[in-house]
Amino acid sequence: MRYFEARVVENRSLGGGYFRLSLGGCHALETSQPGQFVMLRGDWERDPLLPRAFSLLSVGTDGEAAILAKTVGRGTALLERAVAGESISVLGPLGTQFPSPSADFVDLLVGGGVGIPPVLMQGQRAAQAGLAARSEILYGGRGSADLVLLEQMRSFGVGLHLATEDGSVGRKGRITLELEARLAVHAGKAVRVMACGPNAMLWAVGRIARERGVPCYLSVEEQMACGIGVCLGCAVPAHSRPFRYVCKDGPVFEASEVLDVDAKPQFGSAK
Repeated sequence: MRYFEARVVENRSLGGGYFRLSLGGCHALETSQPGQFVMLRGDWERDPLLPRAFSLLSVGTDGEAAILAKTVGRGTALLERAVAGESISVLGPLGTQFPSPSADFVDLLVGGGVGIPPVLMQGQRAAQAGLAARSEILYGGRGSADLVLLEQMRSFGVGLHLATEDGSVGRKGRITLELEARLAVHAGKAVRVMACGPNAMLWAVGRIARERGVPCYLSVEEQMACGIGVCLGCAVPAHSRPFRYVCKDGPVFEASEVLDVDAKPQFGSAK
């Protein structure tokens, strides 16, 4: 983990409020793995005061790294307007990662909306390891505008299965329907599920995997102020202890650790 200054190389709009921000001078991120994240802050003076957390989309050996974001508030709006050459403060790489691709498993990689970066990165790593045939990306959104970077994913050679709630692309309905269909196709095989997206989607994915006895890893979303476990603002209830912290203990958790935990654990009880 390092704190350093990067420079905007490219800021490309993808439509629907999504944009891909490429940063140079990120050699400190070259060892980053799918699921890890960075804290970013532009030269914003005091407003907004805090940095923003983003999963890494890609990391090259040339010192260039990229994130995918969607404009939802002031911080992301400022990043969306960042121009080439602008300075961006970076803290990272941070957090835990997805398990490495393996020839022993079929990996179903589930992404929802802006949660696609670690899924895309995991698919790319599988392709680089010669395991494209053992990985499938399942990508869902509300409509076609929420499915971005499709050509990049297709270039990996991994299976790509799409779903939209309005039926404009792929299966009509939520991505969990596609997950159930792919699990049925791979019944009897050693399968793992890895997912990133809105937490409601993650809990649904985790329950489907649990019902089928399939190992599952969830990259949990939570608001963060520091990214290093100091502010304790990203606590999530856990089975092994009252709380885990998404920035330090996650964001990738085994589903069994964080799924269906009492939201108000008793601190005096043994867990």
